[in-house]
Amino acid sequence: MMRVLIVEDDPMVMRLNVEYLNRLDDMRLVAQCESVPAALEVLEREDVDLVLLDVYLRNRSGLEVARYLQRSGRDVGVVLITAASELDTVREAWRLGVSDYLVKPFAFERFRDAVLACRRARDALDELPGDVAQRDIDRLFQPTAPASPRRPGDLPKGLTLPTLARVAAAILALDDEAFGTEALLSATAMSRVSVRKYLKYLAEVELLDESFHYGQVGRPSFTYRCLDRGALQALAASA
Repeated sequence: MMRVLIVEDDPMVMRLNVEYLNRLDDMRLVAQCESVPAALEVLEREDVDLVLLDVYLRNRSGLEVARYLQRSGRDVGVVLITAASELDTVREAWRLGVSDYLVKPFAFERFRDAVLACRRARDALDELPGDVAQRDIDRLFQPTAPASPRRPGDLPKGLTLPTLARVAAAILALDDEAFGTEALLSATAMSRVSVRKYLKYLAEVELLDESFHYGQVGRPSFTYRCLDRGALQALAASA
């Protein structure tokens, strides 16, 4: 389980970060902070593996948190999620050993890759033997290509092919090019949560495009668009 601290003073971006984190397995949100002092206080009292950190935090720089971690020698990964794209900020982040740097706005896939890369590095470090060979060191220091996305048929736990086929058929029956979860509830006779799981999977295997936004009441919502109608038709016929 990776313990994560999110430091962000924009409520909408904070909700987005939390939503994205909740879509990843084996993650525990330790705390949400809006300022540098609050983040330092959490780090003083809690075990944290990863900090998702904004740079522009009211009147202070989030890089103060990264400097604190470097000075204290804490084994905590840092991923910057920020609108700051100035060269000086990028260079400072590099000098501070920041694990990754995401410039707002960012897609879920980029967020996922950054967080999972930190978890892979931590796992590889934990698994090092007493006598470390070159191949073990290479796992830590040599960049590796991200894992290829799963394809239909290699289903995550809790998903079934007949239900996936039902969802695919419901998508194909829609007239709208873009659609939300609500559009499939009646046709599939499934709950909103269950439909979301299947739509999430179809987005992961790149059969659907997923976009995220906040509605008028501030609740997160997702909109989908078909990327591969032929593949969806094959899924619908597989039941």
